[in-house]
Amino acid sequence: MIQRNRWHRGFVPVPFSFRSKRFCCGYEFGKDQGATGQRAGHRAPRTVARGFMRFRTLCRLLALVPVGFGLAPLGQALGAAAELGVRHRIDVMVSAEPDAPVLSRLKGAKGELSFTVRLSANSKESKFFGMLRPSFPDIVVPEAAGKPLVQQTKLWEEEVCHQRRGLPKVTVTQLGGHFGEGEGRIEISAINRHIGVLVPPDELTPGIKLDPGSDSFGVFLAFRAQTRNSRLNVDLKIYPIDCFL
Repeated sequence: MIQRNRWHRGFVPVPFSFRSKRFCCGYEFGKDQGATGQRAGHRAPRTVARGFMRFRTLCRLLALVPVGFGLAPLGQALGAAAELGVRHRIDVMVSAEPDAPVLSRLKGAKGELSFTVRLSANSKESKFFGMLRPSFPDIVVPEAAGKPLVQQTKLWEEEVCHQRRGLPKVTVTQLGGHFGEGEGRIEISAINRHIGVLVPPDELTPGIKLDPGSDSFGVFLAFRAQTRNSRLNVDLKIYPIDCFL
């Protein structure tokens, strides 16, 4: 028999005896309940615990489903932002300086212009290098300065989106044409200077950088080629257009 005075204060003594037929866990000695009956009292608490753990795991997985669907668009957006590329468009416009001979002598007269542009687009997707030769017939000389001889026109545009590797290299190398008829006819023939060749009378100076700006097509960088004697300007606008790779 266990002595009560040896128990710790934090425990409550429970009287029991091995003489009783009932010992613990709902098992009664002396009765043949079979193997199933003997294990039922021991396994019932374990079965309940396992079921509860499975239910808790299932609830956690179900709670993660909306979070996963919510993060999916965010991941797609971040991936799309990382794959942002560019393609370029080049526009051209021709104008005359206020002191240009065509404005002082041939207001309202008709004429035509053509010029040559050397273009090099170094992207692997475009791989373009060559000469562009646009022509503009039926030009009417404006009555006042400030109005262009040739309205802004698209000269070239990339069709493929690519990584940002700098701007295309574009240079106006030659400008020719005429305005008016008869004795007052004005011929235009301007070219770049070359090493070993005399400077042309109507020298064409390319690559004059203008201030960047923006219009209905987007932001642009502008470059000008200007003739010395005929006082004509060929302005090129390069538009970097954002796109997805």
